[in-house]
Amino acid sequence: MADPNRPFLYLDNAATSWPKHESVGEAMAEFIRTKAGNPGRGGHQLSRAAGDVVEESRFKIARLINAPSPSRVVLTHGCTDALNLAIHGVIRAAQRHGCEDPIRIVSSVVEHNAVLRTLHCYASDNKIELVLVQSDERGYTDPQALADACTPCTALVCLTHASNAVGTIQPIEEAIKAVSKVAPDALVLVDSAQTLGHIPIDVQVMGIDLLAVAGHKGLGGPTGTGALYLSCKAFPDNCAKDEARVFCERRGGTGSTAPGLEMPTQLPDALEAGTSNAVGFAGLNAAMDALTLEAHEHEMNLTKKILDGLRSIDNAIIYGVDGIEGRTPVVLFNIEGICPRKVGDILDKQHNIAVRGGIHCAPLTHHALGNSDQGGVRVSPGRTTTESEVQRFLDTLADIAREHAGSNTANA
Repeated sequence: MADPNRPFLYLDNAATSWPKHESVGEAMAEFIRTKAGNPGRGGHQLSRAAGDVVEESRFKIARLINAPSPSRVVLTHGCTDALNLAIHGVIRAAQRHGCEDPIRIVSSVVEHNAVLRTLHCYASDNKIELVLVQSDERGYTDPQALADACTPCTALVCLTHASNAVGTIQPIEEAIKAVSKVAPDALVLVDSAQTLGHIPIDVQVMGIDLLAVAGHKGLGGPTGTGALYLSCKAFPDNCAKDEARVFCERRGGTGSTAPGLEMPTQLPDALEAGTSNAVGFAGLNAAMDALTLEAHEHEMNLTKKILDGLRSIDNAIIYGVDGIEGRTPVVLFNIEGICPRKVGDILDKQHNIAVRGGIHCAPLTHHALGNSDQGGVRVSPGRTTTESEVQRFLDTLADIAREHAGSNTANA
């Protein structure tokens, strides 16, 4: 049992950031007290106030990623929701446009299950021709390998900006340029769950067609918030009913076009049906206001300290790139001979330290890294983590490793 006198140490920010900035909870409470109408579903002041909060999120996300217009930011219930909206939408649009052959989609083995499982449900029914490009032992996917997997008929390329399991940052801009030479009509979907809020993203400069956004990780907002950006290539301006390359099967009220049974054809309403998580977006607005460049620099300094500390533990195995260049503030490791889930349990139950051990919803990533049997232990500091807390984690881990080594020696 954990010592109740030891403060709780949270090192699982790759799963969700915590603690949130105090302004996040305050903004959500203020919304509940004074603005909690249904956004866009009424002309009264409470509905308008809620609508203003939602539009503020759209505007702030658009500004953060340099979207050409806030209307191209569709608000979602998280990054998984955004990825599903994009993947299902592209496949359904292609089917509706009369594509009889299996639709070719290219992705990589370092993707999160939000991508892999969504693609698999079509590939298993032979609805798509799915090609998964391998990565190297660092979790890095070669841009040219992605291009080589494409054909001129490729409809969609799905890429993570950084691996959630090992933190390796992918060369998105180079990959998009390479793919566009082979498959100029293909749409490129980028999963930014692990990067936005840490790494600058400019969708126009990078040539991203679809960007899935998580509100609760690097942006520091509440769970249940996210967004999907769509370029003009993915969803043309003033498009007719069947011209969009992303079709939405989610039907319902939008608050903008009441008469008729057809969904609106203009963004964002074309892909937003039902009441949004307005209280969550109130918190996300406050979180985005609190973002600083210094916070990410602080997290990367702590990441370096973690890497250096792990290298001093004889039976520690570190995965991914060698240093902090080319990685997010995420470190994946194992203690040789100890199940990663057991390491996580010992840290949690005996030492009040929260990390994550296991497969991290990315089974093919672990296969590429060579630890597909049990995965690894992931540690991810946050903007409020201190150097002394990281040292406490490293000292505790070193003790666990020594105890295990001693136990093995005694039993030999």
